[in-house]
Amino acid sequence: MEGQYLKNLEIALKNKNVNSTYLTKTKYDELISEVKQLKLKSRGHKLLKKYDVITVSDMEKLIVSVSNEGNDFKYYVFKEELFNIIHDTHLTIGHGGRNRMEYELNKKYKNITRESIMLYLNLCISCQKKGSTAKKGLVVKPIISNELNSRCQIDLIDMQAQPDGNYKFILVYQDHLTKFVLLRPLTHKRAEEVAYVLLDIFTTFGHIYTSDFTK
Repeated sequence: MEGQYLKNLEIALKNKNVNSTYLTKTKYDELISEVKQLKLKSRGHKLLKKYDVITVSDMEKLIVSVSNEGNDFKYYVFKEELFNIIHDTHLTIGHGGRNRMEYELNKKYKNITRESIMLYLNLCISCQKKGSTAKKGLVVKPIISNELNSRCQIDLIDMQAQPDGNYKFILVYQDHLTKFVLLRPLTHKRAEEVAYVLLDIFTTFGHIYTSDFTK
C-alpha cells in the first residue's frame, strides 16, 4: 500500500510548482541547515519567519516558526514520511474519514494537504469496503392480481366543503388489475350506506375476493 501511495503521490506532484507544500527529504534537510545558519547570522530573515528547528530525540525537526503559531509546535513533514504519518493517524482514530483526518493531522502538522489524505483513503481497503456496503432498506413486495375483481381498492373523498346538494362524499372503487374506476356519491360515510353502494357494484360486476379500504 505504501508503494502505491508514493507512486500516486509522484503522479500528483508532476503538476505542482517548485513552491509546493510538499517537501522532499533533500529539501527538508536543506531547509534545516539553512535555518540553523540564518539563526546565527540574521534574525530578521524572511525564512526565519516561516521556519524554525528543534531537536526531538536527537533528531532535528523542521517546525513552523513559533512566533507565527503561538506556543504549540507544528511540524513540517517530508514526502517520504508522509505515508507513515497518515497511516498511523488513520488507524489511531479508527479509520476516520477525510474531515476527521484533516482535523487530527492539522493539530500537529503544517503541510499535510487534503489531497495527500484522499490519496491514502482511496487506497484503504477497509474504508473502500465500508463505503461500498449496500444499505438495506425496507423491501415492499408488490401486490399482483391475475383476475378481474380479484382485488379492489376503495377510497372515500371528503366533499363536505363543496357538497352537491345532499351528497357530501364520493366513493371511489378501483379494480386492482385493470385500474377500472367507478364513482358513487354518498350523503354520509356510514357503514350502511357504503355497504349498500358496494352491494350495487358487486351485483353488477361480481363480488370481490380482497379489498383495500382507505379513507
